[in-house]
Amino acid sequence: MNAPTPEQTLVLAAIERFMDDPDLAVADGDGQEGDVLEAILQALVLVLPLEEIEAAMGGLLSDHGERLDDDTQLVLEALLMALDSDEEETALEQLLAQQATRVEANAQVPHRLLVWDPGQDPGLLELELPELLEIYPCEGEQARWRPDDVVALLEAKARQWRRTMVALEVLRERPTAHPSAGTMLLVVPHPPQAPLEQASLAISLSRPSPDPPTS
Repeated sequence: MNAPTPEQTLVLAAIERFMDDPDLAVADGDGQEGDVLEAILQALVLVLPLEEIEAAMGGLLSDHGERLDDDTQLVLEALLMALDSDEEETALEQLLAQQATRVEANAQVPHRLLVWDPGQDPGLLELELPELLEIYPCEGEQARWRPDDVVALLEAKARQWRRTMVALEVLRERPTAHPSAGTMLLVVPHPPQAPLEQASLAISLSRPSPDPPTS
């Protein structure tokens, strides 16, 4: 079996350092003890690109897993999950920024639900309730959410729609105001067994166009 690469050795050294002395994971501004996983990643990104860190961790698990103790394997798996989560969050932020006009339009209709599913093309879907439940059932062996979750999503969507309607009215009367609007997003995480998640989206409404000058 090949020896660990220099990148893999750095990863193991960072894990060992923070596992031996968790107090090194320094706190935020409130003086609270920081998260050890976050501290390991912060230390590694000072010397390696994220892509190399992820590749080194994956290689350690796949090629050297038998030589690693259980605690180190668990930390490596948790670090990879944290990296995946960060990448998904960044991808969602970029997608919502690119689709800002579409998200704003969705906030103004009560019956169409936004869904972010990285496994679908396109990743950002707009579905009415029958379509939603056909693709993402809430009952049966394939269910990843419950009927109560569906009801909660519909109720939250209705509240956000009413909020948006009020915000639009305020904006029409006072174009310089900054009223709060929003909509709901159903998030389909991976792995496929993970339960569906719901998130509220805050929206900045477009300013109404000024009336053209009269002749």
